[in-house]
Amino acid sequence: MKPELKVGLTVSFALILLGFALWWAKDVRVGSKKIGVRFENVSGLQPGDPVMISGLRIGKVDDIALRDGYVYVQLSVSPEVVLYRNATARIAMLELMTGKKVELYPGSKEAGELAQGEVIRGTFLADIPDLVGGAGSTIDTLKILIADVRRTLQSADAIIGDETVQENLKISIQNLRSATTDLAVLSRDLRSANIKALIANIDRTIATVEKLINDIQPELKGALSDARGTLRNADSLVVSLKDLTQRLKTDRSTLVGKVLNDEQFVMKLDSVVSNLDSVLKLGQKAGIKVQLRIF
Repeated sequence: MKPELKVGLTVSFALILLGFALWWAKDVRVGSKKIGVRFENVSGLQPGDPVMISGLRIGKVDDIALRDGYVYVQLSVSPEVVLYRNATARIAMLELMTGKKVELYPGSKEAGELAQGEVIRGTFLADIPDLVGGAGSTIDTLKILIADVRRTLQSADAIIGDETVQENLKISIQNLRSATTDLAVLSRDLRSANIKALIANIDRTIATVEKLINDIQPELKGALSDARGTLRNADSLVVSLKDLTQRLKTDRSTLVGKVLNDEQFVMKLDSVVSNLDSVLKLGQKAGIKVQLRIF
């Protein structure tokens, strides 16, 4: 074999190996499809980081861009991966301390298949550095809290250390002991005699009330019967009065009926009364001469 041919074959083989190595290192996929994901934070995520579904690597991160206050991540995944409209994504740690990955959750068939160009909503999980940073602020807050507690304890120690306060505290404790003793004695007395006497008085009162109710029950029944009879008589009287009034309004044969209903009779009666009143007044003033002839 000629040397030139050997050199040509060696270079060609080396180029093929180099291309394959680059293809494997860059995770180039033939016929891969692009998926857009929107995140609020992608702390530590970089192009080339893996994309996984259920722990299986199905693609990589192609591009990361900031638009309208959100971070848009473009993913390149295998064409056989099917995502639905309720699919979600999250950024998680690839290893304990370093590395990131995008985990995809395909969603459910009921939501319908994800159309070309639709963007998936993504979430970010705090990792160890974020937790450490949060722990730092928590420690600062804890330091402030401890300082406040220390000042409170110092103030309490100063108050308790005052001799006047200690003396007043002793007096208060003695008064509390005396009150507790008096309360115990009172409670014992109530349990022994007073409560028994009170219960006996309550029993006697209840018995007296029951006897009084039994004694007045017949009288109450009689009073109720009399009241019912009186009401019935009153009803009859009202009916009679109504009937009498109606008869007086319509009957003109009696004197009262004429007075109430006959206007001419009333006028004549008024004239007679007026004349009689005039005669009586004249008699009072001049007297009345009466001539009486008997046969």
